[in-house]
Amino acid sequence: MFDTVFTFKKEIGKFKVSLKNSLGLTAEKVTQNPRTFNTKQIQTATDNIQLIDIEEKILPDLLQKTSEFILKDFFLFMHQTGLYNRQLKFWHSLANITQVTFFKLEKGLFKRSDLNASFIYFYIDPQFPSSCAIVDNRHDVTFEDLKSLVFKASSGILPGKLKGILYFLQTEPDESFINKLKLITDGFDPISKYESRFNNRNTRLNLILWKKDNDFFTFTHIYPELKSVNYKLKVEEQEINTKS
Repeated sequence: MFDTVFTFKKEIGKFKVSLKNSLGLTAEKVTQNPRTFNTKQIQTATDNIQLIDIEEKILPDLLQKTSEFILKDFFLFMHQTGLYNRQLKFWHSLANITQVTFFKLEKGLFKRSDLNASFIYFYIDPQFPSSCAIVDNRHDVTFEDLKSLVFKASSGILPGKLKGILYFLQTEPDESFINKLKLITDGFDPISKYESRFNNRNTRLNLILWKKDNDFFTFTHIYPELKSVNYKLKVEEQEINTKS
């Protein structure tokens, strides 16, 4: 378990989120009346999003692709599966992001070492993030690790501001892990389990399994569990649009 008292965030990069075409279809317009838009139209809206590196720092490919996945493919996934109905405020927040900031985690008071995990914060209001992605690079993530990092990610943020947390891990959790997660997200209830509210807060928690195969990253949604859904996204490694 991570010692959250001596865990620190170090900023390593920042992206501006803007539109390629200000007159084109946007994700925000989709959220105003989601039932009237089909998959192709939503893809057009998310393709209109561009992430611009405003600090020109070298970021790990995984973090860049994760941010793209959340704003584009995960947004579409929530619509396709109906998950947006149960996590509406989180879904709305993803449609209005203007900035993405990346942090790596370090531990230690006097001598710090890399924790091999990162936070990605998504902002609408520059004061407080509206969503967060926790990207865990370890193979032996425990349930206590998850609770520790979720607590760290949400600490210092005013209640109600953080609409969603996505936890990315590269080893599929076992049944014991999932059952413990269900206990803190009301996951045994047939309806509210899809809301996946962490410790009865308004923050929605989703787990994503990530893998890298050759030149592709694969993202698979694994919690909350959705019946008859086998959704995987392969993202080819390539640089995000940059601007000098």
